[in-house]
Amino acid sequence: MSPLRLLPLLCLAAFPALVAAEDKAPPPPAAKPAPPPEVLELPKIQVTAQRIKKIDKDIKRLDKMIAREKAKVKSSDLDRALNNEKLARAAAIFGGNSSDHLAAVAATRVALLENERDVMEAMKRPTTLSELAVMEKQVEQLRETRRNLDDAAKQR
Repeated sequence: MSPLRLLPLLCLAAFPALVAAEDKAPPPPAAKPAPPPEVLELPKIQVTAQRIKKIDKDIKRLDKMIAREKAKVKSSDLDRALNNEKLARAAAIFGGNSSDHLAAVAATRVALLENERDVMEAMKRPTTLSELAVMEKQVEQLRETRRNLDDAAKQR
């Protein structure tokens, strides 16, 4: 017989022994299920684009106001001529102010606006709700102070 004809016969003869050997192999040990990892809950944060957009609009508005007030800090020649110190004292009963006083008020207003802008920038990323409430209160105080700058009765 040729060796090629013997090969299928040998395979048929060895097949039952191979199947029996596979049946006798011990089953692999079952892996113990790992305990579920502990769930860590993070604090809930509400992210809304509307709040950030509103703050950005307010900051842009403040930037325009700061630029406008910076122009008023330096009084012009005409303003100094019309509102010089001597005329302002004589016309004080009519509520007139000198150009130096108006420049000082404008400089104070610029400083208040810049402080308000800084607080608004910080309001974009508050760490807690209480911190956000404190910042909103600061903004309101700065705005009230700025409104009261021109009111002579509240300054005295």
